Amino acid sequence: MEKSSNALLARVWTPGWSNADRALESFLSGPLIDYCRNKHKIDAPTTSLLSPHLHFGEISVRKVYHSVRRRQILWSNEGSLFGEESINLFLRSIGFREYSRYLSFNFPFTHEKSLLSNLKSFPWRADEGFFKAWRQGRTGYPLVDAGMRELWATGWLHNRVRVIVASFCVKFLQLPWRWGLKYFWDTLLDADLECDVLGWQYISGGLPDGHELDRMDNPQVKCGI
Repeated sequence: MEKSSNALLARVWTPGWSNADRALESFLSGPLIDYCRNKHKIDAPTTSLLSPHLHFGEISVRKVYHSVRRRQILWSNEGSLFGEESINLFLRSIGFREYSRYLSFNFPFTHEKSLLSNLKSFPWRADEGFFKAWRQGRTGYPLVDAGMRELWATGWLHNRVRVIVASFCVKFLQLPWRWGLKYFWDTLLDADLECDVLGWQYISGGLPDGHELDRMDNPQVKCGI
């Protein structure tokens, strides 16, 4: 018999502010220094894993920012170029999270329709069979399927894998991006409307600075392995 999703999630995540602080300290003293070289690797814990704690208010963006900046000053004094570059890239990622708030505040309709009107009449394929295969990790593409099964089992995906599975959904299967947005909302432990809207609009080409609709991420290429 299948284990309940709650039992699986409990093996991966432990909520609470003390665990959020522990996750932050673990990132600062571990993966952060090599973040610039490893942030796209998906075969190891190379990111902060702070997004669920941030979403549920167990740690603030302000605390993360100032903790990282203190580490930046320390590494700058030590002459660690990789450390400084890593911190700049990580803070840029935090900045994108805040940008998602700006976007949703000023354009509150973006969870329902594209910011750009060029996709307004795009003939999306409303195929429930394709959508079910994508959700269940039965597309036949190993990287996509592994990502979708990891999402169901753990409630989390590396950002690079999120891009790959979202691109596959929208550009290979040509399913409506709103379907993917809704499924992420239902399954991600760090499900965040603003961040998810930014991500799916970016992938589908609905943003001025997003991927063009004809730009595809190869689902057969393993990232960072």
